[in-house]
Amino acid sequence: MLTLDDDLRCVAPGGLFDPATRTLVIADVHAGYVRSLQSRGYLLPGVDDRELFARIARLRERLDPATVVIAGDVVHGPASMRASPDGASALDGLLSALDGCAAVIVPGNHDRGLDAALHGRGVTVCERWAFGPHVALHGDDPEVLRAERASARRGGGRVVIGHHHPALVLRDAVGARTKVMAFAWAPGIVCLPALTPFARGSDLVLDDEAAGLTAAVDASELETAVIVGERVLPTGRLDRVRAVQRRGPARRQRAG
Repeated sequence: MLTLDDDLRCVAPGGLFDPATRTLVIADVHAGYVRSLQSRGYLLPGVDDRELFARIARLRERLDPATVVIAGDVVHGPASMRASPDGASALDGLLSALDGCAAVIVPGNHDRGLDAALHGRGVTVCERWAFGPHVALHGDDPEVLRAERASARRGGGRVVIGHHHPALVLRDAVGARTKVMAFAWAPGIVCLPALTPFARGSDLVLDDEAAGLTAAVDASELETAVIVGERVLPTGRLDRVRAVQRRGPARRQRAG
């Protein structure tokens, strides 16, 4: 767990917890990811969402939130809302994982038709959710994001977003590489990693997809931290991380 200066807490494997309001925000769960791709003709094994639901369960057990907010991309597509041969949809499984707390859904760009599927199921659906001085939204519109961030800063809070799937590539001295999911934050904003175990993640140093975040927040403002197992480890300001990684690993000198 990594605590920010306003007491918001970045928690592995990808949640943000506000102890003042007992609110947990997660994003980009993409329930039914594999099922959605199979419905479009991709030949994939019959993997289900058990690991996703286990991640939600671990966060709830560790933090005991009163409210869980999903900041967009709740499902991966329409197939996620259709019943499988066992009679339950991926959305049904997700709602079961949220049972026992107040659930708030902020739809994202993958969530077409979700409002109708959630009607009458005891879930709050809204475009933005305020908790204390903070607000959660999906974050796929840079203009809306800039306006919401400015408003949050004036109120002493942050806008909490998903959508960008931030990640960083870690390298060792001999050049071995591994990509891990990351948090990114600056005054007035926190960007969450995708909670789905199937996300590849957008490298904040190299990937074009990460440009959507830095279009709204300059790299010189963004602090980063990576998720390694159950730990959240600070990795420094993004512009400095970029400068180091683009120089490449130092050459090892031969002995003798």
